[in-house]
Amino acid sequence: MFHDRGYETYAKVTGVVPASVYNDFEYEIERGVAVRLYENERELKRFESPDVAIFENQGIREYTTRLVNQQFVRPQVVFLTNVREDHLDTMGGSRQAVARSLARSIPGGTHVVSGEQNPQIRDYLERELDRRDATITHVTVPARHETVPGAEIVYGIDLVLQAVDEPPLSPTERESLLDQMDVSWTHLPAGRIFNAAAANDVQSTELIRRHLLSDADEVIQPVVYLRSDRRGRTASFLRYLTKLAEQGAIEQARVVGEDADLFALNTSFPVVVHDETRESPTELLDSALADCWPVMVAGNTVSEFMTELAADIEQRRTE
Repeated sequence: MFHDRGYETYAKVTGVVPASVYNDFEYEIERGVAVRLYENERELKRFESPDVAIFENQGIREYTTRLVNQQFVRPQVVFLTNVREDHLDTMGGSRQAVARSLARSIPGGTHVVSGEQNPQIRDYLERELDRRDATITHVTVPARHETVPGAEIVYGIDLVLQAVDEPPLSPTERESLLDQMDVSWTHLPAGRIFNAAAANDVQSTELIRRHLLSDADEVIQPVVYLRSDRRGRTASFLRYLTKLAEQGAIEQARVVGEDADLFALNTSFPVVVHDETRESPTELLDSALADCWPVMVAGNTVSEFMTELAADIEQRRTE
């Protein structure tokens, strides 16, 4: 977007396929076993000084999130897309605690654009940021798009542009981005599936679930990938699935990954445990789809198993 407006633009994304993007060109980021925050400094040095730099803060603790903001990036604007139940074991045990950690990571004098829609969290962010001499504006999502997962991000772009004295998106650009955010079932020969694993947190996953269902009473089958280094996320998914089971929204779940057996021992509803060292993503998908419920994949996306599972879904879609 900034490049289209004539700016030399750098962007860095992390996750499954980390990359640096400079104008129209994408460059793979080479990583070892461990991911180091110093790659931010290294990657930026690879390119000529851009007019605009956009970073995804990859810190998962209050200290490392603050370190990225204050030492590596020093942002003019921070776009806080939402405050959800994620990284609870490192950022705090509740959404308010996560909000506090995020607010404390903001350098003084920075402007924050927040897509968080919860009124209590909004008020809390305002108080915390005011103590840090930082300002905040909140994204308002029109009623017609309130159920679109990620709509707050699209509408938040206009506030980011406003903060740097840029014109807003055109109506056509905005509608195009909203269309990209829309979600729908992937129809496979054996049934319906949606891969929501990239959402990570339970609030986003629930927004997607509700948006997918034309019948609010329809039962789905979750397939959740667990990671031992994201135990706060695992705990939040345990609470979330328990609530769905109590509401009759699920009858059973399937789990795979580290701590899957422990997860199953702590549930009050049926859970099928898959061993990723013995079962392939193809075998898991075959089993899940054979139950005849629509399948929603959730939990975590950064793993070789989940990369192969996503590829298998895509292959089946195109067959």
